[in-house]
Amino acid sequence: MVNDDAPVGTVISRREALSLLSRAGLFLAGGASFIAPSSEALAELPTRQVHLVASPELTEGPFFVDEKLHRQDLLSGTTRETVLKGLPLHLSFDVMQAVNGKVVPLKGAHVDVWHADAAGVYSDESNPMNHEDTSRQTWLRGYQVTDANGLVQFKTIFPGWYEGRCPHIHFKVRNFSKADKVTAEFTSQVFFHDRDAELIYKAEPYASRGSRETTNERDGIFSERQVDGSMAGSHLLLDLEKHSSGRGYHSKFAILLTDGNFNALHRRGFGPGGPPPPDGGWG
Repeated sequence: MVNDDAPVGTVISRREALSLLSRAGLFLAGGASFIAPSSEALAELPTRQVHLVASPELTEGPFFVDEKLHRQDLLSGTTRETVLKGLPLHLSFDVMQAVNGKVVPLKGAHVDVWHADAAGVYSDESNPMNHEDTSRQTWLRGYQVTDANGLVQFKTIFPGWYEGRCPHIHFKVRNFSKADKVTAEFTSQVFFHDRDAELIYKAEPYASRGSRETTNERDGIFSERQVDGSMAGSHLLLDLEKHSSGRGYHSKFAILLTDGNFNALHRRGFGPGGPPPPDGGWG
């Protein structure tokens, strides 16, 4: 399963991120995404901490299935114990876009989430890498549509580990045209601090699987080096807080999307300074 989808990007400084925002419609050389360090909150942005500044890439791993399940509760519709007995996680994504150099909520975007259960298995997969045929099962998959504040929320569980990978959750942000065609897309994944994973994996239903084999630094996707020498995953970490219910955790991840049409233009041979993007992207 080591050929999961990878966050594609380059870590940039706060100054560079602000410069990016000041130039609406910027074409990014090389098709790169831009990941802003979460430790350097962009103070000039209106009351929000941005974890990810990205020009969308078209990347996804072998386990994305476009189920078109519009739901918040990703545990619904199953009796599988490695789903229902997993540690609850309430996950929110705060999705924004750059418009004329300003940051505004991205309303109406579809945000898909999918990940493994406590046993490290994905639903609706017959791929031998999944170690179990779960065809026609749809647990721990679903999408929500961002509200007027750019927010989506999911009820899920802390994911289990599997061979070659540290725990992670995949996400995909898409815009659709009136004809239901994808006009902009960004796919990546979020990770967890090793200390949190070690603590959670000591309890059932995770503990019976034994110690995980792959820490963050040993994960080939998490540890992919950025231009500044840092690991990509270190900028895609979820900070967990105890949920108000007293059981499980909640976490929020903020994303700022810029030019959603660059990839299509780049594939047609346009580069920086090329024609303006057509309608139907993030804007």
